[in-house]
Amino acid sequence: MKHSRLLAAGGASLLAATAAVSCVAPSGAATAKAPAVPVTHVIEIMIENHSFDNLFGKFPGADGIPANTSLLNPDAYFDSAPNVQPVWAAGNEGDVNGELNNSTVAEQMAMDYQPGQGYLMDHYTVFPQDGMAAITEFGPQFDPDEQYLASAYELADHNFQPVIAPTQPNVMTALNGTDHGWVYNNLEPGPAQPWNSIFDELTAHGRSWKIYYALPPSALAGTIWPQLIPPGHAAGLTTGSAFFADLASGGLPDFSFVRPGVDYSTEPPEDIGQGDAWIGQLVNAVAHSKYWASTAIFVTYDESGGFWDHVAPAASTGYGARTPMIIISPYARRGVYHQQSTNVSILSFMQKLWGLPALTPLNASQNNLFSAFNFGQAPLSPPSVPVAPTDTIGFHGPGGILTDVGSVNPGRSLTINLEAETGGLVLDPAVNGPVALTLTPPPGVAVPPSFPSSAHLAGGQADISVSFPSAGYWRIAASGPGGSQGWVTVDVGVTPDTAP
Repeated sequence: MKHSRLLAAGGASLLAATAAVSCVAPSGAATAKAPAVPVTHVIEIMIENHSFDNLFGKFPGADGIPANTSLLNPDAYFDSAPNVQPVWAAGNEGDVNGELNNSTVAEQMAMDYQPGQGYLMDHYTVFPQDGMAAITEFGPQFDPDEQYLASAYELADHNFQPVIAPTQPNVMTALNGTDHGWVYNNLEPGPAQPWNSIFDELTAHGRSWKIYYALPPSALAGTIWPQLIPPGHAAGLTTGSAFFADLASGGLPDFSFVRPGVDYSTEPPEDIGQGDAWIGQLVNAVAHSKYWASTAIFVTYDESGGFWDHVAPAASTGYGARTPMIIISPYARRGVYHQQSTNVSILSFMQKLWGLPALTPLNASQNNLFSAFNFGQAPLSPPSVPVAPTDTIGFHGPGGILTDVGSVNPGRSLTINLEAETGGLVLDPAVNGPVALTLTPPPGVAVPPSFPSSAHLAGGQADISVSFPSAGYWRIAASGPGGSQGWVTVDVGVTPDTAP
């Protein structure tokens, strides 16, 4: 769908949208003999910035990276080889540098639309901001929870980001059914406007919801998030800790939208392991609550982040690159779900589930994901998530929770704050004791003798001082009291073309 259609959709009334629904045959429609739908709670955990191939390119049964794939060599002027192959990340890196260009213009150029041929998906390596970083692929050792959940339940392998744009427009489209024309930047859109979001719709129809954002509330002041919720419902925008509290108290709403804090979003340069462990904590908490038997969980990525994917969307849809979607429920059909979807499909799922109208024509045209479920099957068992510690160990630079450990220069001394954090991603001062630290250097490089092998948490915190002698990715793993775990990749003198 072209952006002009999306823009026009932003002003459609609910009446017009309802009419649009009647013109579209929703996939997976229930019949008179279909079993009752036992799902009464929907949870969407949305993290950031990875394509399908980037994380699931070798997943069994999925439409993964074809054999002998090659792309343009970003160093062709200096290297006689005309093409390069995707690079599989080595053990020393759980991320790439944070310079991937995922702007609308860069994404359109990378997808390389050619008349009569569609998107060729072949120019991801040739921008100075991207290079080899854009075709670095991560194997299952970096996200064991997501790999396990995809295998135990269901993985959608033709889910596309709904617009060719960076994070914020895609998040807004996933919640509004339109980006309201906000596609060419990743900034806040300015004055409040009638977003007509899923939260407005749920409120109007007596359905409960919350946005659980694992950041300090002050970090969201002045952003789009307070604008997105209906007037008088400020309490609906709450913290990550509240998600666990609501599970325990029986106060989980009909729809939970869960977003991570900094260092856990998986957006480069954040380590994939941190976000993966956080997903494990969230899913594990649901699995051990009274809600497991009545819940559908969707783990989604807001957009591909500038990472390459080999599957081209149909140009007529206006969709961007493929992104992973993991469907976790006792009623999920195990295996790979091959039907086309976007994150807007989750709106369509809820609307069919609760008898609500579509918000926009884009919303009305979506696969409603009912065909991904078998509500009459013997319910699947709760998951046994491999990495779901009570606390994670966060790695932060000077400045606290809102500061990443970013790129540093070889030989420079760097102070890292270790912090034991609950599933709500807040300090857990009750965690005290030794932390074992393991450093994985770039291939062929020795661990520096000065690297500390341990630290000691007091009140949940400790500082370490480190330096790295050469450029490359250096990954630190931490193992602490009570089974706490954490990872960080420190990018030392890294450029987009730095090899693993």
